[in-house]
Amino acid sequence: MLARPRRTSATSRRSSIPGCLSLFGRDPAAHQLLAEHITAETCVKVSAQGRVVDEWKWKESRPDNHWLDCLVGCAVAASMLGATLPGTSATKRKKRERVDFGEWQRGVRDGKA
Repeated sequence: MLARPRRTSATSRRSSIPGCLSLFGRDPAAHQLLAEHITAETCVKVSAQGRVVDEWKWKESRPDNHWLDCLVGCAVAASMLGATLPGTSATKRKKRERVDFGEWQRGVRDGKA
């Protein structure tokens, strides 16, 4: 049985934004394995040291989550390249100055850093 879509947060800061994943075709059986992988974990709010974060816990009944890991990795890579979701308040990061590691290491060795 294909898992029912549920509302999920796009980020931990904006938990009121629903998320979705669109799949091709109308045959649920074609996406059964993907559905099992992406529903293999559940989100739990955890608070410690004055902050609340989303922690993802494995469901013991679903041992495989490789495709979920791939989806998350792709989302992170897209975000690092500047992709944003419509309706989110993403801010442009400042361009960081490149550091020559060899030059930095020489400065450390000479007591300048």
